Amino acid sequence: MLRSILIALDGSPSSLQTADRGLELARRHQAHVEGLGIVNSAWIQRPEAVSIGGMAYKIALDLKELQSAAQRVDAVLRDFRERAEQAGIPSFQIRQSDGNPLEVLEVEAASHDLVVLGRHSMFDVDGELYELPLCVDRIIRGEPRPILLLPDDGLGKGEISSQTQVLVAFDGSPASSRAVHMFALLGLAAGRVIHVVTLDQSSPSRADETAARACALLRRHGAAETHAIGLGSSEAGTPAETILGLAKALNIGMIVMGAYGHRGIQEIFGSCTREVLNACPTALFLHH
Repeated sequence: MLRSILIALDGSPSSLQTADRGLELARRHQAHVEGLGIVNSAWIQRPEAVSIGGMAYKIALDLKELQSAAQRVDAVLRDFRERAEQAGIPSFQIRQSDGNPLEVLEVEAASHDLVVLGRHSMFDVDGELYELPLCVDRIIRGEPRPILLLPDDGLGKGEISSQTQVLVAFDGSPASSRAVHMFALLGLAAGRVIHVVTLDQSSPSRADETAARACALLRRHGAAETHAIGLGSSEAGTPAETILGLAKALNIGMIVMGAYGHRGIQEIFGSCTREVLNACPTALFLHH
């Protein structure tokens, strides 16, 4: 079951919107929650070429920016405390940490079941990867615990209530298997309507059987309804197109999938994960 959630906060609008939905998830599961305010001192103080005599000026600017970032995160954590108290969270804490977000989360997430992250948070690391901050992509690639990545819209597709319909992308690969099992073991399948899609280019009937096995697992973990969707190559586009198309057609509020697996050419070249990350308007539960 879901016992502890880590919510990453950097003061960005994306992380602020994420906080409310992470707190609602914690309230529903009676889980402990930690609001982790991250001051990215490694990025602010990164080495840069400066003109002769300009180092002292750069240091002064860095210190001013560090102070500004720390004050912003401090305000965010005070606001988070108020929100947690108003939401009636039984157990929560707040903490501020300085450093590279990837390294900070790697350490702090070790005592939590789930990391909740805003899709457009952590922007000030190394630029962007298409529409996605590069730091967020690196966190997803490197974090061994499951991540719930939430979009920025305050309503609708960003909600993760018990009425939210879920789409599970499952092909039997190790990454997708770990994702669906962790989703179920954390209790997130309970009471939900879940659609499982499997693509098998060689055999649509085998795709149906693979999806049905995942459905059986999810029903044992309390899913209210499950629907198996097995597709062959003639019935669908690329894996990413299929996932995104079904999410839109079925009014899906959350997608569950393995992140950056290595089955087949699509993940090695072109990356289904990256395509979904860049285009998906819904919550994403990711594990690898």
